[in-house]
Formats: sequence, C-alpha cells, structure tokens
Amino acid sequence: MNATKEELIKFLEENVLKPTESNSKANVTIKRKINATRMRLNNQVSAEKVEQYFWSAMATDNGIDSYKKISNIGAPTFEDVRAEFKNLCGRK
Repeated sequence: MNATKEELIKFLEENVLKPTESNSKANVTIKRKINATRMRLNNQVSAEKVEQYFWSAMATDNGIDSYKKISNIGAPTFEDVRAEFKNLCGRK
C-alpha cells in the first residue's frame, strides 16, 4: 500500500464525492448516497480496508444503482477514477 487511509479518502473526496455532491443536478437521493459513502469510508480502519470498500462498493446492487444515478447527471463516479485509485494503492 502506497497511500495512507487519509490520502485515499482525500482523493475520493476531491475527485468523486465533493464534485458529485456539488453538482447542480444532484438530487436528495444522490446526496444521501454520497453522505452514506463518506460515513462508510471514514469508518474503515486502514488504507487496506478503504481499498477493499472501494472495489466492493462498485460490485454491489447499491453501487451499480449509484453509478447509474450519478453518471446520468454527468458527475464523477468511483468507476471514473479506478486507474488512479489503483495507482495510489500501489497496484499495477
């Protein structure tokens, strides 16, 4: 692992969560999803757990639903930052 828990969360905040939350088309449902994701990320105990959460979140029904809702308004998603996130984690 190259990045710390805090660095990974900061990356996701700056590149996905904040831009999506502040998107003028973000409705209450999307904002709730962002807040729930933020809480789950902050509850992770390590960088490794943040990484595990990131990858598993995309594969759940809720994650797929979030992706559809967020991409429909043109906001960034976890899927959009996969490669950069993977590099931060030190994966090739």
